[in-house]
Amino acid sequence: MSSVLAEIEKIGMIPVMAIDRVERALPLARALSAGGLPLMEVMFRTEAAAESIRQIAKACPDFIVGAGTILSVDQAQTALECGAQFLVAPGFNPEVAEFAVRKGVPFVPGCVSPTEVEAARKLGLSVLKFFPAVQNGGVPAMRLLNGPYPEVRFVPTGDLTLELAIEYLSYHKVAAAGGDFMLSYADLHADNYEKISADTQAAVQAYLNFHVAHMGMNAHSKDGAQTLASRLGATLGLGTTVYERSTFAGSLFEIMHQPYYHEKGHVAIGTRDATRAYYYLKRRGVEFFEDSVTWDQQGRVIAAYMKEDFEGFALHLVQD
Repeated sequence: MSSVLAEIEKIGMIPVMAIDRVERALPLARALSAGGLPLMEVMFRTEAAAESIRQIAKACPDFIVGAGTILSVDQAQTALECGAQFLVAPGFNPEVAEFAVRKGVPFVPGCVSPTEVEAARKLGLSVLKFFPAVQNGGVPAMRLLNGPYPEVRFVPTGDLTLELAIEYLSYHKVAAAGGDFMLSYADLHADNYEKISADTQAAVQAYLNFHVAHMGMNAHSKDGAQTLASRLGATLGLGTTVYERSTFAGSLFEIMHQPYYHEKGHVAIGTRDATRAYYYLKRRGVEFFEDSVTWDQQGRVIAAYMKEDFEGFALHLVQD
């Protein structure tokens, strides 16, 4: 997978936009970035598309801008000349695919059948657009395609609501979900970029679903931790479970067998996607104790401690 597509997967949601006026391109890109989505696929469906990509690429070097609805080699060439960092097509056009491979540009072609998937794989393409996602069967259909093609990752788009995007992103073979579900075109046409930024942030937060998972407290010994856990359990009618480094009272309290990060303990912040939450927070400037980051066998984050001290407590990101 290319570095650009890897970054897109860390973000998880792709705003797929038709920009009708070039002067809206930069404010839209900045609003999306402020809301937590520093990327956009600009569809080649308007006369403003090429110049919009050019202006975003020039003015926003930290913003990932790509071109969508690429139907011909000429469109692909124009998009690249304007600074597009990736190309997306609704279907599998061999000429466009071969051109993108020759140029070494990340290309996400539309593939919804085994025949199309095999054609893409033959060219070394493994991140594929699943369009229109709803009409083609959603997660069950993608899961079936992943049976014979486990290396393939999908980008579902088309008629996605925020609820559907969250559902699709829960499938681990979905690299990102694309669409305009994070904003309103009415706000774009009214140049209401503050609302676009707020709605984008709300969509990101709805997906990540941050919540308090449990309370952590530091003890000075295993015996002390078990005693405190037993007291908490007796008070609330919770059982206790002893692990290597801590003892839990139910699932509410974790008592560390010795002081860990920060003086008093930690607050575990659960999320439906700890991997994307980890990268989202890092983009916001949050620092982690990198040696605390725990990964599973699929390379996904399970847990990570943040560096900032909150009155003696650390925040501890954990996968639900």
